[in-house]
Amino acid sequence: MVLGIDPKVDYAFKHLLARPVTLLILIDLLNKVLNLATGHRIRQIELLNPFNPKETFNDKISIVDIKARDENGRLYNIEMQMVAPRSYKQRIVYYATRLHQQQLQEGQGYDLLRPTVSITFLNDVMFPDDSNYHSRIRLMEESRHFVFSDAIEFHILELPKFTKTALELNNDLDIWLYFLRHAEKMDTDNIPPAMKLNPQAIQALEVLKMLSQNELERERYESRRKAQMDHDSWLRDARNDGIEEGVQKGRMEGRMEGEKIGIIHICERLLGRPETPGEQLALMSPEELACLAEELQKQTLQQR
Repeated sequence: MVLGIDPKVDYAFKHLLARPVTLLILIDLLNKVLNLATGHRIRQIELLNPFNPKETFNDKISIVDIKARDENGRLYNIEMQMVAPRSYKQRIVYYATRLHQQQLQEGQGYDLLRPTVSITFLNDVMFPDDSNYHSRIRLMEESRHFVFSDAIEFHILELPKFTKTALELNNDLDIWLYFLRHAEKMDTDNIPPAMKLNPQAIQALEVLKMLSQNELERERYESRRKAQMDHDSWLRDARNDGIEEGVQKGRMEGRMEGEKIGIIHICERLLGRPETPGEQLALMSPEELACLAEELQKQTLQQR
């Protein structure tokens, strides 16, 4: 049986990893990404935003992430991202640092802070000049290369760079990345031999199989898949066309608002409206530009 369910679609991703009944799958995936030494591996995990299928089904454009805390208090922000827009690096940093600072209540000391780990599975390429598919980013001293702090850590796994075949899988992280890339077309009666050695990967296949056979869950998945494809298509168009144009305009005019102007112009074209002259937009405040860009993006997505 071919699954026909893509775990990279946000509905399937969170259905697979963010429910109490699938915690062992999430724990195994985290341990393989972090490559923790024996005795330091995660054994327990608490979901801070458990999967709610009704909320996900009704939300057309949400970016679905998974927030969790392990038994040592470390916080995790895990997400699947299909397209990396120009501002995606800033977004990763923003959400990781926001999750980190939310640990403390007023009056509490900084010594209570626990490390925060951001893990992004990216179905796009963020570092085109580097062939490595797993990037681990920490706070380091530049010239002497020692760790300044373990407070924040980022893992970015660029799936298009992972090109190993089923016969080339030689560790558990390979198995999980192969699963994320190929599960949709995988035959459950012909599972790669290496995958059979990981019980949680086999369980993940079963979870997706059950999702595909449940009429309501399948309907929700297909709805989210279509909405996500439309949204990702818009992001690619904006990144490759309007946003890049806006950045160039911003540089030429010496204004930091160039990117927002580009977003506004691409949205206006998609909505069939005449472009607002750049000179007119340049007279607006950064706050006014941001509000206009956000409103036009909403209108564009509602039209699709």
